[in-house]
Amino acid sequence: MSIPTALQFIQQVRADEGLKNRVLSLNSSPDLESFVKLGAEVGLVFTVAELEEAHKHDWAMRWLLYSKGDRQ
Repeated sequence: MSIPTALQFIQQVRADEGLKNRVLSLNSSPDLESFVKLGAEVGLVFTVAELEEAHKHDWAMRWLLYSKGDRQ
C-alpha cells in the first residue's frame, strides 16, 4: 500500500478506457472507498488517505506542467 500505487491508479484511469468507464459507471457521487475498492480489483492496493495524498501530488505536478507557459 502506498502513495505511488495510488498515483499509478490515477494514471491508469486516465489511460485505460475500460477502467475509466468503470469509474464513470459508479453512482453520480462515489465515495473514495469506491475508488479504493476498484483499485484493489485491478491489483492496486492503497488506502483512502493514500489516494487523497496521491491526488494532491498529481494536481501539483499537473499545475507545474501546465502553468510553465504562464511564467515566460
